[in-house]
Amino acid sequence: TMAARTPPQQEARRISVEFNEMPVREVLFTFSDFSGRSIVAGSSVEGNISAKVDNAPWPDALDVILSTNGFVATELPNGIIRVDDIDAVSEQAQVEPLVTEAYRVNYATADDIVGAIEGLLSPGRGTANASPATNSIVVSDIGAVHREVDRIIEQLDVRTPQVQIKAKIVFVNRTELNDLGIVYDLKDSRGNQLNQVAPGASDLDGNGQIDLPDEVVQQGSNVVSLGGNSVAALGNATNRVPSPTLTLLSSLIVGRHTLVSFIEALESVNLSDIQAEPSVTVRDNRPARIQVGERTPLRVLDASSAQAGAAGGAGGGAGGGGAQQGGATIPQATVQIEETGIILEATPHVTDDNHILLELNAERSAPQLANSDVGFIFNTQNAQSEVLVRDGETVVIGGLTVTEREEVRSGIPFLMNLPLVGGLFRTTRESQLQRDLIILVTPTIVREN
Repeated sequence: TMAARTPPQQEARRISVEFNEMPVREVLFTFSDFSGRSIVAGSSVEGNISAKVDNAPWPDALDVILSTNGFVATELPNGIIRVDDIDAVSEQAQVEPLVTEAYRVNYATADDIVGAIEGLLSPGRGTANASPATNSIVVSDIGAVHREVDRIIEQLDVRTPQVQIKAKIVFVNRTELNDLGIVYDLKDSRGNQLNQVAPGASDLDGNGQIDLPDEVVQQGSNVVSLGGNSVAALGNATNRVPSPTLTLLSSLIVGRHTLVSFIEALESVNLSDIQAEPSVTVRDNRPARIQVGERTPLRVLDASSAQAGAAGGAGGGAGGGGAQQGGATIPQATVQIEETGIILEATPHVTDDNHILLELNAERSAPQLANSDVGFIFNTQNAQSEVLVRDGETVVIGGLTVTEREEVRSGIPFLMNLPLVGGLFRTTRESQLQRDLIILVTPTIVREN
């Protein structure tokens, strides 16, 4: 239409006019004189027009008046406006020879634009095909359609801005560990000894005295006396503090008994600070992805293949989907790849007021061996969001704090639960794990110098 071809920033002159049963050709002459444009009527343009227009842009007024009375106006490349009867235009389009032309696409892709062009083609005649090798669109249709195709490509094939996306992922892992335990070893120099914590000494030759070092009993060798009454005891020997930073040893001798005590303590703080700053530049409305990490192979066993193979072997004797070895069907193994590390996925959209609409998915993940035979577990921190930010503004899209506290008590039954003195008969382990995750994103429009 004429209104669509007039640029919005150059609004056409406004017209106020009234027609009362005026021949259509005189109406066209009126608009031609008012606009200073050449308007040519086709041979089938006949009839009278009655209409009133009050202060409207002349292209809009002309379009409405013509379309209401069954006519259509077409602007030719040389600027002349041709008016025809709608039926005559349709009949002409059916017999007009087709023109084939290739349109080169510079900034967009031919596959993206060809869908918009297909709606403009003449039904049953026009064709449009994308050529990815040359990023071109080949159109075969009548001349009027080619003019519309050229206009649409000019509007769609524009240079879009680029956006630089900088992300900062901060992961802080703080572990506090406090252990305190007391180990007791009661030995009888003339009887039983449980030498699991410390070596002992015993009258091995029966002369009534202990000769060192000949009669030392090495650690790990117990002494069991069958010749009389004797008592030996161990307390908390199998639940000691691992790698203690403080160990106190005391011994108390009462008659032929010796009480050896170990006081063990451990306090440790482990701080891990991991920071990653991935950055990627991408065109407007295009997805981008960046990964800094590794690809972990996982071995997957397909138990269903073994069942299928066993069923096939039982039914036909030839075996089924599983592998067979020595007459037994075993599962088939495959390898699955899992991507881990720092992964950033983003799709930006630049608005007219220099804001950026971001679709974001940020992830930090790491594999860890599982305690069982399942293989790996994956520690993952992920944030997915859609935000609107200013150009160059930093936004926090994710924040997570996780605190895990664990306390384990073990010791001598009954004695460990005594008030006030119960701590002397037990080992206490306290651990606290705190994880903090912060994800910051700064998008910036890349401008030409």
